[in-house]
Amino acid sequence: MKRTTPRTTSDDRGSATVAAITLCTVMLTGALLWQSTVVDRSLQDRADASAIAFQAARSGAQAIDPSAARHGIITLDPARARFAAVTSAQRLLAANGDTGTVTAVQVIDRRVTVSVTITTTGRPATATATALARVGIDAPDHRPEI
Repeated sequence: MKRTTPRTTSDDRGSATVAAITLCTVMLTGALLWQSTVVDRSLQDRADASAIAFQAARSGAQAIDPSAARHGIITLDPARARFAAVTSAQRLLAANGDTGTVTAVQVIDRRVTVSVTITTTGRPATATATALARVGIDAPDHRPEI
């Protein structure tokens, strides 16, 4: 008569261990790939917010009051500057495919400051930029003598 012994767990040869290690490796790799794309997009949102804020401020700073400019005085039309800044920012957000808003536009003397917040990844990325209205490339900051 043949003697049979029950199988023990030592006869498993490690297949459960290999399956567990494979599953953990796949899950870890997936988590790292997901995290890297989210972090990459978040960094891109910061750069986009900075660039959009700068371009919007520059666009607002170009809204020089024409009647004052005829007399050699550089002043901004605040309403036109705000409108130009917001419109420019909205166009750039749409062109980049970003979800965001212009959170603030300040027009003080010849200076336009714009803040933009992008929320494409769910995390807000905010940037602020300032532009100064000038005429010419190296325009002096004084009134011409009349």
